[in-house]
Amino acid sequence: MKSTIPVALGIVLTFAAFSTPAQQWQWPEDPDNLQVLPEGTGGNQLGAIMRGFVTSLDVRCEHCHVGEGNDLTQFDFAADDKAEKQKARVMIEMVQALNNEHLAKLSSIEEQKAPTLQVTCMTCHRKQTRPIMLQDVLVDIADAAGADAAVAKYHELRDRYYGGFSFDFSPGTLTSIGETLGKNGDAVSAVRMIELEIEMNGENPTVLYALGGAQAAGGMTEAAVQSFTKGKDLAPEGWKPFFQAELDKLANVED
Repeated sequence: MKSTIPVALGIVLTFAAFSTPAQQWQWPEDPDNLQVLPEGTGGNQLGAIMRGFVTSLDVRCEHCHVGEGNDLTQFDFAADDKAEKQKARVMIEMVQALNNEHLAKLSSIEEQKAPTLQVTCMTCHRKQTRPIMLQDVLVDIADAAGADAAVAKYHELRDRYYGGFSFDFSPGTLTSIGETLGKNGDAVSAVRMIELEIEMNGENPTVLYALGGAQAAGGMTEAAVQSFTKGKDLAPEGWKPFFQAELDKLANVED
């Protein structure tokens, strides 16, 4: 089963979504309307698979199935009414192909035997229904609603997800987002993102170089000079010429 379904079956978790007040629900040993899960998938295996979906996407049964609340006896699990269920089947097939066809090829070309690689729902979704990266979230919001909205969204996501792995809050991520926004021509949002990087993770030569570049691109010459100068002071000897080159460019602009 490990290579044919997109969840780790060994995880044992307790979810309110899978119990009814009267404890009447039992996973069927002969489920109806299985289309991509293997034939013979019994109750224990099916329950583990469904709990894997819940864990990986941070959803409840009604996300894919027809029904509401915790009383699973009232759900129509065989119905195909919801697009989410149809999408889930496509995702299962994709994971099966990755594991059984593509990742399996690695074993034949590796000189030294390595642990078996397996993709699961969690690999991409990271407790999100839509597996989108922090950079994509913030760049889209900055483009649509401006830098302030992007900063607010960052704090909202950090407050909710920090300590997990749904989003990457490690140092350097905001700098990368700022550089992307700068390349898109949004110097104001680029500067705000890199300033947020400094606010959350402190100053270092790399982030100051990026900040100076974003400020220079946005015509904030005086601020860029300050950033490059501070970065040059903090930089190792081998890096200082790069900062000086940017300062020389700005001096020519001012002249």
